[in-house]
Amino acid sequence: MESNLKINIIGGGIIGCIQAIELNKLGHQVTIYEKDTIGSGSSIYGAGILFPLLPNYYSSEVFDLIDNSKKYYLELSDILNSQFDIDIEYLRSGMTVILDDLRDIEFWLRENKLSFSREKFRSFNAITIDDVYQINPKKLILGLKKYLDYLGVQILEYNLISTDLKNNFIDINGKKIPGDKFILASGAWTRDLDHDMRDKIFPVRGQLIEYKNTNHIQLDHILYKDGFYLLQRKNGALIAGSTLENVGFDDNLTDQDLELLKKNAEKIIPELSELEVINHWCGFRPGSKDNIPIIVQDKKIKEKFYNVGHYRYGISMAPASVNKLISLF
Repeated sequence: MESNLKINIIGGGIIGCIQAIELNKLGHQVTIYEKDTIGSGSSIYGAGILFPLLPNYYSSEVFDLIDNSKKYYLELSDILNSQFDIDIEYLRSGMTVILDDLRDIEFWLRENKLSFSREKFRSFNAITIDDVYQINPKKLILGLKKYLDYLGVQILEYNLISTDLKNNFIDINGKKIPGDKFILASGAWTRDLDHDMRDKIFPVRGQLIEYKNTNHIQLDHILYKDGFYLLQRKNGALIAGSTLENVGFDDNLTDQDLELLKKNAEKIIPELSELEVINHWCGFRPGSKDNIPIIVQDKKIKEKFYNVGHYRYGISMAPASVNKLISLF
């Protein structure tokens, strides 16, 4: 790979931030262009589960990208803790999957040599996967921004990028952006930047709620049932979600939405009905076919690359996705 390239990253989510850090370490001059603030697209709005919710439902490509990212977060957690006193809450919490029929997932876990135990969760049939981690996305973004500042990576927030008829990238001031390489890490908004991605990347709204910090309920593991999950932060807050809605970029949340989220959470743990919901929010995932990200070099414009379409697992896949893209340079 050539050294000391000027590389522009379009999109300041988890993918863009880690991409910038790793390219900076290789000696390149990196600039992040973000249309809003760092992490604001979907990165800070997720739950931060570093594992496929039903691993046997996904291709090996999805699982491998997630599995190959675990070590990076362990090392990153140490760096952010020691250098910036930021705890990103990287926890080995395990995940309990509640299913009527456990045979398929048990077969998959044995085939992939993952440690698990088959047990009951209350009255439900369940299986607990041991080697599952979680992370706090808001604290992760805070730590990554500190790290980028420390490395001297230029971050240009509130800078909405467009393209002209010659496929040049244009900044918010109408000026052509100079550079040797351009990486689109723009999540669900990639379709607005690149016509070729309109049929490949689409926004999927995900809603979550947060119950008030409590010592009354303690979760030993992440819980997953019927497409819905519950997890607990270090401070005791309980996070529940998430929906999968093809509603474009509509961020209008209703009381009916809130009641549905509460109902799904309380099916798993009825005692949650006694707790106050203190937060209700949504993010827009970059939907893609089979949850497989698009990590490629543009066929026509050789200086343009894509690292997009991670759907539900942007945080989980980010480090391995970044390494895969760098290998294309």
